[in-house]
Amino acid sequence: MNSSVGPQTDRVGQPSLRRTLGLGQTVALGVSGTLGGGIFVLVGSAVGQAGPAALLAFALAFASALCIALQYAELTGRFPRAGNSYDAIRAAMGPLWAYVDGWVYLGAWIFASGFVTLGFGGYVESLTGLPGVPTAVALVAVLTVLNLCGPALTHRLQTVAIIVGGGALTGFAVFAAPNSLSHAANLLPLFPNGLAGVAMATPAAFIALNGFDTVAAAGDEVVKPERTLPRAILLTLVIAVSLYMLVILAALGSLPWQVLGASTVPLADAAQSSLGPLGARLVALAAVVTTATSANATLIVGSRVLFTMSRDRMLPRQIARVHPRMKAPYVAVLLTAGGMTAMALGGTVAGAAAVCGFLYILHYVFPLASLALARKRCGPTATFQSPMPHVLLPLAGLACALLLCASGRTGIVGGGGWLLIGVMAQAVRQPAGTRSFLTQGWRGLWAEQRPQRSTGEPAFLGIQRGCWADR
Repeated sequence: MNSSVGPQTDRVGQPSLRRTLGLGQTVALGVSGTLGGGIFVLVGSAVGQAGPAALLAFALAFASALCIALQYAELTGRFPRAGNSYDAIRAAMGPLWAYVDGWVYLGAWIFASGFVTLGFGGYVESLTGLPGVPTAVALVAVLTVLNLCGPALTHRLQTVAIIVGGGALTGFAVFAAPNSLSHAANLLPLFPNGLAGVAMATPAAFIALNGFDTVAAAGDEVVKPERTLPRAILLTLVIAVSLYMLVILAALGSLPWQVLGASTVPLADAAQSSLGPLGARLVALAAVVTTATSANATLIVGSRVLFTMSRDRMLPRQIARVHPRMKAPYVAVLLTAGGMTAMALGGTVAGAAAVCGFLYILHYVFPLASLALARKRCGPTATFQSPMPHVLLPLAGLACALLLCASGRTGIVGGGGWLLIGVMAQAVRQPAGTRSFLTQGWRGLWAEQRPQRSTGEPAFLGIQRGCWADR
């Protein structure tokens, strides 16, 4: 089929996107989504927990991400219209689980802002001497104004930052990695904190690979998705994890792991040791640019999650208000900015990473469960089907379970607290309807397929029939 002629429609007659993304374009999309500012901060956290065995933690995170990403690609292929898992979960499991998934996803981004903004403050402090926490708060304020007044500018800056950050990481890895050969003693002992340290570092490594889901979410625009998607996912993760492991190797060759683990600007300190003051300043400058745009991405995504949940009446409708002139969801932006400010003022890099890791991993449990139900109920046909489905889906679920346990007490307690706040918010908002809401959500797990009236195609029964109809 010629993808460049006319609008396309999917198999139930609904409009769909044009399939224009080849393998190279899809890999570029995935790599740009994966190379974020978090790596400039999370290297120190991972090395501090696992020592030189942080390399093994990244390898384990890669294997987990690959299993999960292949299942996520199939799910978005079955439910391509939304471009994400939110509507798929609502269709397959009911509104309760869609609400929980949306709330968990929102929390993951809010807590991610903690280590990103604090990392930005740390690198600015290393360059200018300005205090880190006030600088982090000022960043949130500036980004809030930009997103309220000029969102188009921030989207252009995102692309520039990815190029700067990816170039800086590549340059540091290429020029500093050979240094590790002459400082092999820094790689010993390999397991200073035992296997427990590796387990604790793996969620942070998984967060650093955050963004691989952008490949799967674009499945409706990919040419020959049954072939292109698995290759693009594999190449995206291989490129990202290879670069990150080279960066860690270069950092360990520059400084002892204890020093890296205690540093607030680990890559700048490593560059100072191996490349001199100029190298340190260049890496710190790239980290400032990249972490700033990562913080902006957090504000954009968090506010859009709030907006979507409010639009779907899962949160108060007032949150979905859009400014008539700026066309920005200003209430959602301000609420998200408030959460980010609280994290910058009261959070720590390690604590925010632990809770973010728990919530981000938990976010994938719901799509995996939805896919299992979709397969069982013979739901919509997938444009891409995961290889070895009866092996990789259980492995993906097992990886999520192990990563959740590895999040440690801070991650589990903090993530559980965020979930409790979400449940309480729903109970306070509709005390009389909470029981009905929960009951219908549970029924969504066991509901049989029923035909959509408009198309006759099977659709999973949720609280709102016809999840793919325009709202």
